[in-house]
Amino acid sequence: MPYFLKKSKIKRGTYLQIYESYYDPAKRGTRNRSAKALGYVEDLRAKGIADPVKWGREQAEAMNAAKAPRPQIGERSASANAGWFLVKSMLEYLGFDDDMRRMTASKGFRFDFPGFFKAMVAAQVVSPGSKLRAWADVVPSMYGCGSYSYDQILDGIEYIGSDYEKYVEMANWAIGKRWKRDFSSVLFDCTNYYFEVDLEDGLRRKGPSKEGRKDPIVGQALMLDKDHIPCAMRMFPGNESERPKIREMVEDMKARYGLEGGRVVQIADKGLNFARNIYAAVKEAKDGYIFSKSVHGRALSGEEKKWVLLRDGEANRWTDVEDGRGGLLYSYKSCVDDFEYACDLDGDGRDETRFKVREKRLVTYNPELARKRRREILREVEKARRAMSLKAAAKEDLGDAAKYLSFGAVGENGGKAEITAELNEAKVKEDMDYAGYNMLVTSECGASDRDIYEAYHQLWKIEESFRVLKTYLEARPVFLQKEESILGHFIVCYWALVVLRLLELKVFRGGLSAGQIVDFVRDFNVTDTGMGFYTNQSTASSTHKAVKKAYGLSHLGDLHLRKKDLDNIMAAEVPD
Repeated sequence: MPYFLKKSKIKRGTYLQIYESYYDPAKRGTRNRSAKALGYVEDLRAKGIADPVKWGREQAEAMNAAKAPRPQIGERSASANAGWFLVKSMLEYLGFDDDMRRMTASKGFRFDFPGFFKAMVAAQVVSPGSKLRAWADVVPSMYGCGSYSYDQILDGIEYIGSDYEKYVEMANWAIGKRWKRDFSSVLFDCTNYYFEVDLEDGLRRKGPSKEGRKDPIVGQALMLDKDHIPCAMRMFPGNESERPKIREMVEDMKARYGLEGGRVVQIADKGLNFARNIYAAVKEAKDGYIFSKSVHGRALSGEEKKWVLLRDGEANRWTDVEDGRGGLLYSYKSCVDDFEYACDLDGDGRDETRFKVREKRLVTYNPELARKRRREILREVEKARRAMSLKAAAKEDLGDAAKYLSFGAVGENGGKAEITAELNEAKVKEDMDYAGYNMLVTSECGASDRDIYEAYHQLWKIEESFRVLKTYLEARPVFLQKEESILGHFIVCYWALVVLRLLELKVFRGGLSAGQIVDFVRDFNVTDTGMGFYTNQSTASSTHKAVKKAYGLSHLGDLHLRKKDLDNIMAAEVPD
């Protein structure tokens, strides 16, 4: 796994360490550990190192290169990965080679670009890391894969990123030739990736980080079709709002694939639920939406908040859903009415447009979620009480607990205003009362409550897609500096995700997860004995048996594989 530079800001200053990413089979994901301490930035400068951060990155790259030396031409690799045949089979089944060759015909690449692209996508699944490591170790270890120089890899990745949205489009056209796509509803969400760099640039900008870090970040918006296959991806600077991305991507998708007359139901969480997106969906695009909406704070009016908790009368009748063991899984109720919204269409802050939408509001109550949330509230309240007793009620130190304190400044002591804090009992009570409640708002008034609930809760598939990108495919850290190269890297990761989803859903019909497929790819390695056959190093498992059955590969589990047998495995085609 790759080494990378980690910067830690502590009291004395910025401390540099080289960390190592490694795969933890017990956690089924990537973890990091310290590999080498470099020291404080100021101490390193005192030793004559002008730019300690740059020097530290060079040290990490040198360790990567030393750990993964490139085999010399003609040198036999003791072990080779053959599991990448799964990725190869799907990439070849999609049949994009001709489009890619035509697209790159005038670029003067002196290597087969489709083959290079497949190698990069497969390498991201086999063993993700830096492009230096891909050149030096990963691609040479993939049985039957072509050979590319380090410069060719860097040039190719930069070229891909220079017009990365074409590669998203290429994936959709390739999938559409093989399977019927269903864009009648789309799942949408955003995430971000932090970069341990000192200075911001065009793409890497400081903004709200999912991990709560202060480093520059890059945003990623992802969209899945109704079958949960990725259909759109967009990268954006970390200081830009994610809110407009859903309408931009839906508009772009419709234009690219001739769907202008079609109707798409947009499904997203409360972060994307604001009036401008609702106006764009129902008034401009004639689409629909299912968004979640907070029941806390100022998200709802006083009357709406009262309605959420009401349980009296026919109009407030709740429907219970049991868990199969006689317990309550969740309960729900709904209403349909005209709701008024207001938004600034131009974004200039001058004119406000008011409009009404016929909307169904579905409120749910989950008792398990309520118990969990109330425990969290009590912990935050206890933290707030401790801060009061220690007279250390500083908002930046309290985190989420700060919302349960009311701050004020009274009098002066030695020329400084004394900050007072008291527990906000009303806020505590409100959050305890509404724990376990959630609201969905939708334009789909004719749909049943259960259908709306089930459609919204498919969002876990897009959250899982982000987990696959960040753990199995290790989209971060990114060992690249140029903006085009960074975008090219994320396109390779996107295509790797697409391939894994297609294998999971179209080949194995949900019988194997993306994680199980990755584990098989990485486990199926062979050793050349030099005596005309290869020793199979893979471990027999239920995943191994599922792959063998789906692809009809009788020799997949043999201990000794002749070259002919191994070549047949590598030439396997996606089963009908």
